[in-house]
Amino acid sequence: MIALFCMATDHFSLSIFENLLKRLEVDTLLYGSVTVANIFLRLIGRLAFPIFCFFIVEGLIYTRNIYIYALRLLLLAVISEVPFDMMLYHEFYNTDRQNVFLTLLIGLITIHTIDGLFKKFAMKESMKYILSAIVCTAAFYLSEVLNTDYSSGGVLCIVVIYLIGVGRHRFAALISIFGQTINFVTGMNFSLSSILLAAGSIIFFSVVIYLCEKVPDTNARKMFGAFAALTCLNAFEFSTFANIYIMQFYNGRKGKKIGWVFYVFYPLHLLALAGLCKLVGLY
Repeated sequence: MIALFCMATDHFSLSIFENLLKRLEVDTLLYGSVTVANIFLRLIGRLAFPIFCFFIVEGLIYTRNIYIYALRLLLLAVISEVPFDMMLYHEFYNTDRQNVFLTLLIGLITIHTIDGLFKKFAMKESMKYILSAIVCTAAFYLSEVLNTDYSSGGVLCIVVIYLIGVGRHRFAALISIFGQTINFVTGMNFSLSSILLAAGSIIFFSVVIYLCEKVPDTNARKMFGAFAALTCLNAFEFSTFANIYIMQFYNGRKGKKIGWVFYVFYPLHLLALAGLCKLVGLY
């Protein structure tokens, strides 16, 4: 429920305030006020995605049928694409970016594959790690090619949470290097300053992911890894640090049956925001 609230806050600010800023004169008090409000709401909105990633990993652990779970995500990705494009681009279909359910689906398939490699195949441990690294690299690249919401950073977030959860912190740090490198290379910014900044960021946050093993609470540890993975790719994600505290209250038990609310809420609130933009003349 916290994730739904934060997501709706983020999308409201993205669709209303950012479109409003394009129509206001820069050197005005209203422009400054809307800018501050927009930044504040977007920072709150950053908390949503890592929580959704956390529960994708929980879904892998607890779902009765992983294939039905994946099919559900795929259907929601298809259903949500038109509302997503209407809210973001004000048109029925746009290929520039795909909605977040596709990112979550790629992440789920990736960690399910890694989980299967380690649990169901008789081979050398080193080979399992090599194959898992190849799977992750392919997933990162696919998300960049499809330009899904959060792209390789989103898939990396899911993978890091999963790997930390099963105690593979060193591998999580290594995979973080792969994901961050792919994100940088596909960004096509090869100036010397950008390369040095990216290299320093990749090394620093990979070490942070490795050191998060020292965090005592399991759920906080996972979210610390997610915070490091996302903040490396976008400094604006620093507010996700709050999730480290929030997720300590998750007790691992199933709460109220609101699954249908989550699935219906995403496309419906996107449609509502697109309609609101049209109603108030923002497009």
